[in-house]
Amino acid sequence: MKRLNHSLKINLLFAVIIIFLITAVFLVNGIALRASERFNLQLDLTHGAMFEISDNTRHLLATLDVPVEIFVLADISDFGRSPYLIQAQRIIEQYPRFSGMVSLEYVDYAANPLFAVNFPELSLSHGDIIIRSGDRAEQVFFANLFHFSQSPDGSLNVIASRAEEALISAIFSVVSDDNVRIALLAGNGASDGGMLLPLLASNNYEVQTVSMISPALDGFDVLLLLSPTIDLSEEMVRALEAFLYNEGRYGKMLLYTASVAQGALPNLDMFLAEWGISFADGAVFETNPERTYSFQPFYPTAEYVDDRYVVMLRDPSMPFLMPLARPMELMFTSRDGFHVETLLTFSASSGVRPADAGQDFSAADATWRGPIPALVSSSFNHLSADDEHLQSFIVASASTAIFDPIALQNTSVTNAEYLLNLLGDLMGREFAANIQPVSLAGRTLGITSAEATRLGVILVGVVPMAILLTGVAVWLYRRFK
Repeated sequence: MKRLNHSLKINLLFAVIIIFLITAVFLVNGIALRASERFNLQLDLTHGAMFEISDNTRHLLATLDVPVEIFVLADISDFGRSPYLIQAQRIIEQYPRFSGMVSLEYVDYAANPLFAVNFPELSLSHGDIIIRSGDRAEQVFFANLFHFSQSPDGSLNVIASRAEEALISAIFSVVSDDNVRIALLAGNGASDGGMLLPLLASNNYEVQTVSMISPALDGFDVLLLLSPTIDLSEEMVRALEAFLYNEGRYGKMLLYTASVAQGALPNLDMFLAEWGISFADGAVFETNPERTYSFQPFYPTAEYVDDRYVVMLRDPSMPFLMPLARPMELMFTSRDGFHVETLLTFSASSGVRPADAGQDFSAADATWRGPIPALVSSSFNHLSADDEHLQSFIVASASTAIFDPIALQNTSVTNAEYLLNLLGDLMGREFAANIQPVSLAGRTLGITSAEATRLGVILVGVVPMAILLTGVAVWLYRRFK
């Protein structure tokens, strides 16, 4: 009888423990579910936290002081078809988590026709995202959430996600009046800017292409003059001077880039000389393979000089690519209100190949060697009658190819991030996103050309030889033991 009572107690104890464990599991799951609705409990182990919004975006969300509504015109189940769609969904759902001013709603607008009535000026489509704050609304098209490339058979493939960039830019657009207007000057053989204009537009800059003889340049904050091959007329030069002077208010910026394809431009050269900037003929090359892109001497990387923009970079160890650059020099550093400073420079192992050099030219024949300025900023400083410090800027680059896809869309260099930081700082933007696209493809090995050569020798020669010798030694030891 005692043994039966003891067995009954043990069974009862086990039953109580089982019930307790089951209750605890349900309780923990309930707590986790509630917590996941308020906090992000997912752990992103990808390089660079590709499924997380950046610290910059979190800071911008924390500064919101007006309600922002995000409407996703799709069902939540539509985002499970590919890694890029999953990444976009994860990014979208983090916005309300990091700001109490942001709300998120998935909308079946086809089943709810009254929703479209709220946006009569927009043409709604499945997958698009609507950002609204007050009476201002911005539409983010589904295609704008990604970067695409065309394969040889004509099909389009996603190569990078722009979800974070597109959303924070749209939020910026509906809540901020801090709009910077940029004009690309067309004509005189100037470049179209490559990937620069889409990058600026996606970071909430108002971008427009205008003629160099346009009479309305004063309506813009920044002008882009990208490697013209035909010299500017005296009238055009005076228009640039008037733009930068801005009737004594200053506060303007001209971004000028050079190219190895340019010829003689006396009027433009004279204008730049007044700001302490001079360009010569030829092309900059790099003799150190570790400072080149894919062993190409005319695709050198530039070194950072001004720490002000280096500390803004997420990874300062990554280089700035400066392909097909024209040699530049400073005529002075400070004179009559002008102040010129070097932001990026080619290394001491760089040199210049003259434009008239023959086929037998070698690096040893170069008479102009580095360091050579690669990116400079020239400012004119004026103190107004009420002691206000006024400035206009010319930023000059030795290369226009810094805007090519190989530079702006390359996640192994800092071109896009550095240029956005520079432009935002000089224009005094208090609410700047500066977000670059994110690629979910396998990362390339971040090594220099020389390191790649050494690694190849080790893997192809040293390691196999070591394995062979070890095998021979073991065989000899066992054979003659």
